[in-house]
Amino acid sequence: MDLNALTREMPEDERLRLLAHLLALGSEDRHLRFGHALSDEGIEKYVAGIDLSRDVVFVVTDADLAIIGAAHLARKETDAELGVSVLPAYRGRGIGAALLARAAARVRNWGVRVLFMNCLVENATMMNLARKQGMKIVVSGADAEAFVKLPRADLASLATEAVAEHLGLFDHALKSAWQALHGRLAPPTDPSKP
Repeated sequence: MDLNALTREMPEDERLRLLAHLLALGSEDRHLRFGHALSDEGIEKYVAGIDLSRDVVFVVTDADLAIIGAAHLARKETDAELGVSVLPAYRGRGIGAALLARAAARVRNWGVRVLFMNCLVENATMMNLARKQGMKIVVSGADAEAFVKLPRADLASLATEAVAEHLGLFDHALKSAWQALHGRLAPPTDPSKP
């Protein structure tokens, strides 16, 4: 397990940090993540519209508690859709793979059997990540859909997710303590306001 890729479930009070993370993506990264270059206002609406009573967002943070990787898992009746983003400076460190593995465990534990991701064919990184995680990819024009049928939840999947969450929370607690010790802990701010 890569200690730079410890995941945890994002609580409601970190929504502004998620917004800052997505706003930090350049236009090409926004295009690859959302299927088009979403505007700042579009990202604000997207983040505000995430229903954390139904969906879940998993995050990986840096030493300053900024979100460097995020996975939004949208739960539906028979499947769950995943969207992943990792800031450019942190790619190639296993963050995307950790977020995808964490999402797959949650989907299993929800009792949902199919996990899928929509992405553009040009998003070779996500398609490669999906293949490495055992997802099948169906291409239709410029779009691709990666999906995997997951086994039912079992003791191992429940334990895997519980351990991942505990490690992620421990990581967050250590980073928070470090920030507090150095007087740098500040509440997240709204990046759209000066």
